[in-house]
Amino acid sequence: MLSETQRQRLWLAVIVFLVVLISILHYTTSTTRWQYHLIYMQSYFIPILIAAFQFGIKGGVGTSVAISAIYLPHIMLQWGGLIDTNLMRFLQIILFNIVGFIMGLQSQREKEEKKRYQETAHELENSLNLLRSQSEKLEEMEEQLRLADRLAVVGELTASLAHEVRNPLGAIRGAVEILRDEMPSNEHSAEFFQILIDETNRLNAVVENYLSFSRKQQEMKSRVDVREIIRNVRNLLAARGRKEKIVFNLDLGDKPLLIDADPGQIRQILVNLALNAIQAMPSGGAITIQAGICGQPAESGKPETVHSKAYISIRDDGSGIPEGEVENIFKPFYTTKTDGTGLGLAIVKRIVEQNKWRISVESVPGKGTQFKLDIPLA
Repeated sequence: MLSETQRQRLWLAVIVFLVVLISILHYTTSTTRWQYHLIYMQSYFIPILIAAFQFGIKGGVGTSVAISAIYLPHIMLQWGGLIDTNLMRFLQIILFNIVGFIMGLQSQREKEEKKRYQETAHELENSLNLLRSQSEKLEEMEEQLRLADRLAVVGELTASLAHEVRNPLGAIRGAVEILRDEMPSNEHSAEFFQILIDETNRLNAVVENYLSFSRKQQEMKSRVDVREIIRNVRNLLAARGRKEKIVFNLDLGDKPLLIDADPGQIRQILVNLALNAIQAMPSGGAITIQAGICGQPAESGKPETVHSKAYISIRDDGSGIPEGEVENIFKPFYTTKTDGTGLGLAIVKRIVEQNKWRISVESVPGKGTQFKLDIPLA
């Protein structure tokens, strides 16, 4: 396909070729063959019309004027130049210019009208795209409203069932521990008691997740060292890590990373992310937790970069998140686990948004996942 510039150059070459060819025929044909000259004279209309259609009024008038300048010497030199004997030829020159002007004007108007139609069509297309985008936003808002209704129901249910469920679970666990301690040592009995205790703990954790998500927590902000919270979380999950054949690697640097935040919220975020990493590695592996300061090193000869944020990175060697599912992992009740509640990462997201922090995730299926949390430095 030719571009617009190439197409215009091609038509210009055709017009010049026709004008030159017809003019050569005029000058090389004897005046005694007046029939041929009549045909040549009418043939001048072809390049005029082409120029008018392709280039508008400038093309039509420009070509007709050029033809008049070329054809006039032929009349004056070869036909004698007398008006009474060459009136038709002088009138033909005038007709060339009239036709060039009228057809050029008409062609230019049609092009302008076509351009207006195209602009109108483009505006309509933009309006249609805007309406489609607004429709999608409305659908998204409707989905959020439906989700808000579900969350409101969950909040009411958890508020009413919290004590009804947690108190019996605590009593069951206490009773099982007493029975385990009082009964004679037996390998099979100890295994069953441990199963009861583990399942009771799991149910209690589920209830805690629902409670944590539904209730508004009171913030207890203080100036804390991020590295200390990370070490506490590592110590808290060390036993489970050994059981799951998982190693915790810490890269925390030598300098304190002080932030103004609720230590409990930071701890809750890290525990949820670390538990997700553990569950993503059923065959064991390594969890690497890094902490440092965001920003790029200062370039030579320029002032040092002012760092304003600390970051915490949790990376695992697990199965990763399936493609297309990353955008869903922070949605409440979304889970890929058979025994999951889908609230762990939703709680993380809520805490991050409440504090106006930033969390990002990168995942490669089959290779692992990395969560990165950015928090302003104190």
